[in-house]
Amino acid sequence: MKILQIFCSLIIFFSISCTTKNTSEINYYNKSFYNTYFFLYPNLMNNEHSIHEIFKVADSSSINVSILKDKEGIISEGDNSTNLDIDYSKSLVFNISKQSKLKYKWIKILDKKNNFLKEIPLSFSVEEKENQKQLKASFNTLTVNTVQNFLDYAEKDQAKKQTETYTYLLLNKNNQQKMKLNYHEYGDWFEVEIF
Repeated sequence: MKILQIFCSLIIFFSISCTTKNTSEINYYNKSFYNTYFFLYPNLMNNEHSIHEIFKVADSSSINVSILKDKEGIISEGDNSTNLDIDYSKSLVFNISKQSKLKYKWIKILDKKNNFLKEIPLSFSVEEKENQKQLKASFNTLTVNTVQNFLDYAEKDQAKKQTETYTYLLLNKNNQQKMKLNYHEYGDWFEVEIF
């Protein structure tokens, strides 16, 4: 009887393990010849959960990352399966350039179909403190558009180049922190935190 219980437990454990692997949200596709990991995120939604998942994958990578919503956006040229490129007109793409594991060089979100990224500028109220800017805008939760607006602001702002470290905080209309960029080495690279 005890052997039967152990056997049943193993079957249940195995089925849970297989289900977990099959429901992974972001799946590795391939590594390109120019050292970029390509991932597919077919269930990508325009919400905080999806954005958090994207940055969890990006944080774990030590090289550049491209996360696409649709496989149709990946172009494979020739017989070499690592000769990959992106057709930006066919998929939402998060292009992330890394210096090393947690060190980001730049992030650009491209959405030619304007499904998620509406390119609607956010109006930020800015509070400046020592080596820090808090940007507050009228939104509840993170969206692709909100993230891109925040990234654009930080990229264009020159304050990060005047000090060794500089922080940008994104707050929603309820003063809740939603995202943080910590710049280092006079704006040379940054870390990303999603709350």
